[in-house]
Amino acid sequence: MKIGIVSPWFVRCGISSYTFDLANALSKQGVDVYISRLNRFGSKSAEYFETLAARRMPKVDLIHVQHEYGLFQGGEGVFYGNLRQRQGTTPLVTTMHGVGNPIPDEIVAENSDAVVVHNKWCADRYGHPCTVIPHGVSVETPIIMEEAKARLKLDGPVVTVFGFVGPYKGVETAIRVIGMDFPGVNLLVAGGWHVEYETTYMVQMKDLANTLAPGQVRWTGWVEKDMLPIIFGASDVVLYCNKYATESGALLTAVGYGRCVLANALSPIKEKEAEGALTTYSKEGELVMRLEELLQDPTLRHRYESGARAFALQTSWEKVARMHLDLYEELL
Repeated sequence: MKIGIVSPWFVRCGISSYTFDLANALSKQGVDVYISRLNRFGSKSAEYFETLAARRMPKVDLIHVQHEYGLFQGGEGVFYGNLRQRQGTTPLVTTMHGVGNPIPDEIVAENSDAVVVHNKWCADRYGHPCTVIPHGVSVETPIIMEEAKARLKLDGPVVTVFGFVGPYKGVETAIRVIGMDFPGVNLLVAGGWHVEYETTYMVQMKDLANTLAPGQVRWTGWVEKDMLPIIFGASDVVLYCNKYATESGALLTAVGYGRCVLANALSPIKEKEAEGALTTYSKEGELVMRLEELLQDPTLRHRYESGARAFALQTSWEKVARMHLDLYEELL
C-alpha cells in the first residue's frame, strides 16, 4: 500500500511529531509513505492552498491529511476543493487534531471519505461521522532516577511540566502551587516554544517564578529527544495543568515513559484516567492535596506508573498503525 500524508514535517510542532511517529509505524508494517509538507508557520493565502493541493505526488492508494485549525487558517474550502478535483476517486482520510469549529469541520466532513479523531469527547464534539483511533504512544524506558537527578543537578523531589510553554499550558498554576505549598520541591519546566527566542509569556513565567518560587524552578528550554529519558527519569510526578486540550502528545510522552501523571480533569484526559493511565484534579486546592499525597507515598506513585505503562502498551504506535491500516483497507 502507498499513502500520501499532508502534514507539517520536521519542525517544532506536535502534529509534525505525530506524523513522524505514525509514518514510521506504518512503514514498519509495509506501507510506503510519501509526505507532502504543509507549512507550519506564516500566513497562508488561497494561492498557497491551491499550490499545496496541486503539488505533485507519486501515485498513491490513499491520501491522509493531518488537520488543525491553526495550520489551515480558514483555507479548508480552497484546499479540499482543489485536492478533490485533482485526485479524483483517490480515498481521502483526515485526522482532526482539534474539533468544534463548525464551518471547517463541515468542509472536512463533506470532503473526506473518513475522519479520524483521538477520543470519544472529540467524536461527540465533532458532530459528524468519524472513527476514533487513539493518539499513539511511544513506549520508552527512563534512566534510573538517582542518575537522572544527578545529571540534571537536582536534589530532592522533582515535579515536571513538559511540552511547549504557552499561555494555555497553565504553567503559572504549577509555579504558584510549588512556590506557595511545596518548599524544597523542584519544579522542572521542560520545554520551549516553536522557535528559539523566548516569548512574552515565558518571560512573564520566569518573573513569576523568581517572585513566588525563588530557587525552585529549573527551565530547560527546548528538549531534544535524547534528553527525554533523563527528564522523565528525574521526575517523581509529571504535572499537566493545561487549561484546555483535545488530545496531548506531551502528556502521552510522559505516560509512555511510565511516569506518574497528575493532570487537570479535562474531559479528554478523564477518559485516560478511567483507563488507569493517570490521576486528575479539578481545582487548585485538590491539586495541592493530590500532589502532596503522590510525593509522600511511593506506593501510590508506583501504582499510577504501572497504570501508565499498561495504557502505553495498549495504545502503542504499532497498534495505532494497525488501526489506521484497517481503516485504509476498508476504503480501498
